[in-house]
Amino acid sequence: MSFYPIVLDWQDVPCLIAGGGAVALHKAELLCSHGADVTVAAPVICREIRDLPVRILERPVTAEDAADKRLVVDATGDAEAEKLLSDACRAHGIPFNSACRVDDGTAVFPAVHRTGRTVVAVSTLGASPAACACLRDALAARVPEEMDAILDVMAELRPLSREWYSRQGDRKQFLHRCLDAMLAEGRPLRREEIESLRQPDTE
Repeated sequence: MSFYPIVLDWQDVPCLIAGGGAVALHKAELLCSHGADVTVAAPVICREIRDLPVRILERPVTAEDAADKRLVVDATGDAEAEKLLSDACRAHGIPFNSACRVDDGTAVFPAVHRTGRTVVAVSTLGASPAACACLRDALAARVPEEMDAILDVMAELRPLSREWYSRQGDRKQFLHRCLDAMLAEGRPLRREEIESLRQPDTE
């Protein structure tokens, strides 16, 4: 396995979840909460899944169900169904998540915390969901409540730093001084505070 995390826009992305129980429900809730176009296939599907904005296929999943999807999740607990979907996804280059056998998948669901535009995501690649949640919560606790306002200031400082400094190294150091100060204070800096962190251009 050689996983690399990347943040994607899931709005209207077609996804397939095989399975109709608690695990499938959890995955469906995650994807639906981010606007994905979710299809759930299983002979028996719980009421909570039916209450979600998903397309229902009340029958065993087939390889053809995965053909037009951009993410496939197996939550059936059935080895044959898992292999069928795994083979189909590998043949068509579709990311595949196996709830039972992480080592057979090509995609994993991290533990996620979101505060405005800040996304904290942690994965142990299936080794310990408990550790994932613990690390996520520890990191999330360090995100200031005013993080979005801090990010707004950082976005404004980027073009300003190009006016003030000719060298990339000086710009980088200035931006880090500002960010460190805002994270320490837990709030955005005022203009005079930003000015106080300005140092002479080294060129």
